[in-house]
Amino acid sequence: MWVWEDKNWPTFTFDNSAIVPTLEKCIQAVSPLKQLSKMLTLEQRLNWEAAVLLDETLSSAKIEGELFDRDSVRSSIVNKLGISKGNKYHQQSDSMVELLLRAIRFVDDQLSHETIKTWHQLLFPSQPLVTPMAIGEYRNDKMQILSGRYGKQQIHYLAPGLNQIEVTHEMDLFLNWLNSPYEGSSYIRAAIAKFWFVTIHPFDDGNGRLSRVIAERCLAEAEQTNLRLFSLSSVFEANRNEYYQQLENQQRGEIDLTCWIIWFLSKVEEAALNAKAEFEKVIQTTYFWQKHQATQFNERQLKLVTRLLETNDFTEGVSRRKYKSIAKTSDATAVRDLSDLVEKQVLKSSGGGRSHRYFVIK
Repeated sequence: MWVWEDKNWPTFTFDNSAIVPTLEKCIQAVSPLKQLSKMLTLEQRLNWEAAVLLDETLSSAKIEGELFDRDSVRSSIVNKLGISKGNKYHQQSDSMVELLLRAIRFVDDQLSHETIKTWHQLLFPSQPLVTPMAIGEYRNDKMQILSGRYGKQQIHYLAPGLNQIEVTHEMDLFLNWLNSPYEGSSYIRAAIAKFWFVTIHPFDDGNGRLSRVIAERCLAEAEQTNLRLFSLSSVFEANRNEYYQQLENQQRGEIDLTCWIIWFLSKVEEAALNAKAEFEKVIQTTYFWQKHQATQFNERQLKLVTRLLETNDFTEGVSRRKYKSIAKTSDATAVRDLSDLVEKQVLKSSGGGRSHRYFVIK
């Protein structure tokens, strides 16, 4: 039996006493981030938000098997936050960033069918090449999640509603609940909202990403800020198999969401703890760019320095060979670029021969 076939659907229940210990750890992990955010300058706040949005956008797409170009996503974010002028553009990643910002900037606005459908249009700015679908409209057919070869497919989930009228009714119930005052913890509300929406599966595609956007919106409400403090999707992506298994178990289970809520809150805690580790990196990055605001970089150098500062891809330094691959340039150009960055005291070099590596000076 699917969870929506329960006679009490969608009146979810949960064991509050079982949830409280995980909820308390979740709140304890998030609270320092809220305090740290108040200590930041405007520039530091924007840089922190840019880092969180970058992780959230890339990870949410990756969960669904899509790989966005990191530089294009970053360009969209810095453009929309007004930090600087990005020089790369990709329509789908730009629309995803716009969607996330709309969702968290206007948490006090009620969600309507029209808003959700507009979000879906942002998620799909153009028709997919392989499987055309109704963009910005609820599905008008049954929805199954399958895996395996044709003829030997396994059904992982069957969603409620066989046509647009029935799906709209399911969404009516969801939106009425979401737009009504909630007496419990907003973190619990985020867990329920994410599960409920993805269980309805109102669109032909994009339901997982939209459910995570809705969760992020609820978390922004819980934290009483329109600044995202951490990336939830990055933790889901790191635990992707577990994430899908938890959803499938609950969708095949009872109306009691205790297990799902505990798992969700534990991932919020994990995301918040990860963000604390990233906080120092954002501060260092801000100081770096302040120190080098007059330094001239070519496009290849800028790409390298940005990756060294913002990712953990090169904790053991970057080699000349790796830089050639990143910059897609010749050996001679790579030597000139790296020597120039050392001379400008942007990079320092260490080791010799095959062990020769370059590190950013923070």
